[in-house]
This record gives sequence, structure tokens and C-alpha cells, in this order.
Amino acid sequence: MYNTDNRFVANFCQQNSDNLAHCHDGVQVTIQMNTEMLDNINTDLKRNGTKIAVFNWNQKKNASNHFHKNKEYYYNNMMKILASKQKNIPDRILKLFLEVEGLGLAKASFLAQLATGHKAFACLDSNNLKWYGINPKVTDYNKKLKNESIKTEKRKQYLDVVQKLGGGEKLWNDWCNGVSDKSKKFTSGVEVSFKHRHWFTTQQGKTSFLPAIIN
Repeated sequence: MYNTDNRFVANFCQQNSDNLAHCHDGVQVTIQMNTEMLDNINTDLKRNGTKIAVFNWNQKKNASNHFHKNKEYYYNNMMKILASKQKNIPDRILKLFLEVEGLGLAKASFLAQLATGHKAFACLDSNNLKWYGINPKVTDYNKKLKNESIKTEKRKQYLDVVQKLGGGEKLWNDWCNGVSDKSKKFTSGVEVSFKHRHWFTTQQGKTSFLPAIIN
């Protein structure tokens, strides 16, 4: 599931800054949102942009406005980091996306996972915290701290937990299966994984695409 659907989303995000900004909006939609509602919300997002109800929440609206305004910065820096082939790529990508308003460690890592396809990333959301018995403090991250070494250590701790749990591929597949198991809407983990193409790209249905709406 991960190797096909995550790679599909990552390829989309790496095409241009508008695509990356669309994926970011999709990540904002997921914050404190029931997964079963994502289909309808993302169909609405593709048709109407961020003028939809879910972005009436100021935190999500401000984050989206910030990202669209700075989409070239995030896209260019992401691609530059990926092209560098250095060992610290995961930390540098995570640090970059933590600059986005409204993204903490979990969702910044989720955006990184979607946009890069790197197996160092995963979203340690409420489901994963519960299923794996993880201390929620692992997702704590104070962006206002001036001490960069403390923030670096917090990012390292988060990425270390992802690695110890089996990495992004395992966590993606397990999450999709887990969400399916507790859902009356989804029939399988394969379906949940495939839905990421709709939730985080402009794909509408199995083959058609809608143009990304530029805010």
C-alpha cells in the first residue's frame, strides 16, 4: 500500500509548488477530523478551495494562507534538501515543515511523509499513540524556544520513535488497516491507503484530476 499510494502522492507534491500547497491544505483538513469525513471535505476543497467551512477555523485558515504565500520557499527548499543526498535529510525536512503555522511534530512529519516518500516519517496521531501505547509527550514541540539544540533533540526523539516502531512504511500500512478495522465506511486497508490519492492530490475518482486551486 505504502509503496504505491505514498509514492503517488509524493510524485504529485514534487511536481510543483501548487501541488505541494494543495497537499498541505489536505493535511490541515485532517487535524481533529474524523477520517470518514475526508472524502466529502476534499471533494469540496477541490471545487471551492479553502473557502469551505473547515477552513473557518482560524488556525487552519492562517496556516493555509501562510503556506500558499510561501509555497515557493517550501517547495524549493524541500527539493534542494532531497537533492542534497545528505544523511540528515529527515531532520532538515521536518525542521522546514515545522516552520508552517499550525503544524506540530505529528502533522509536519505527515506532510513530510506525503511529500517526500521518505520512510523516516510518519504521523503519530491519536490512533497511533493509542495503538502503540506511546507517551503523547513525544509530539510536544515548542516552536518559540530559542534554544535550537533542544528543538533538534525533540525532532530526533520523534524520528527515533518512528524508526523503533518499524518506520514510515509499516506505520502507514498498519494505520490504514487499523482505520479500516474500526470503520463502517471503509472496506479494507487497501481502500484507505488508496483514498490518500483523493485526500492529498487533485485526483478526483480513480483516474481524473482537477486543477489545483491557487489561493
